[in-house]
This record gives sequence, structure tokens and C-alpha cells, in this order.
Amino acid sequence: MAKSKPGQGKAGQGKGGKSGQNRTGASTDVAAATKPADRPTAKKRTGPLQFLQQVRAEGSKVTYPTRKETGITTLMVFIMVALASVFFLLVDIIIQTGVGFILDLGS
Repeated sequence: MAKSKPGQGKAGQGKGGKSGQNRTGASTDVAAATKPADRPTAKKRTGPLQFLQQVRAEGSKVTYPTRKETGITTLMVFIMVALASVFFLLVDIIIQTGVGFILDLGS
């Protein structure tokens, strides 16, 4: 069971209970935190035309790769696929040899 520090009430609420100040001096009053101004307001719905305008605006902000960057990236993908293929081919051959050796021991 955790002990409370000196000067704290139940459950570490501090001297003031439910209201008071935190370490930064800001108010921690529970009633003040539930004011209507603190609640998030409902967002206004976006119409289809405005949505499409926003999509077009965001699309214009995108930085697309150049033809050279796309070619280099594609080449790198092909190289990695080739290396992965060779790696798994070698692993497959090693496992096949090991399993064949173990099965030959039984016959």
C-alpha cells in the first residue's frame, strides 16, 4: 500500500482536496474545468464542394518525386527483391539438405 506524502490528503489530492493550485500555480478547481467555454464545440459540417476544394488544395501541397528519383527507387526495389530471392533460395537448399540427411538416417 502506497503511503501519501506529507501535506497530501487522500489519494494524493494535495492540501486543498478537489480545488487549489497545482505545482505551476494554475487552478485545479474541478468546477472551473467543467465550464461550457472549456467544452469542445461541435465542428461545422463541410459540404461536398468545399471538401473537394480542400482536397485539391492539399493535393497541390504534395511534393512528388522526380523521374530520376522514381527510377532509382524502382532499381533499389528490384535489387532488394533479387537479394531476398537468393537468400531464401540458399536457406531453402540448406533446410532441404538437413531434412534429407535426417530422413536418410532412418532408412
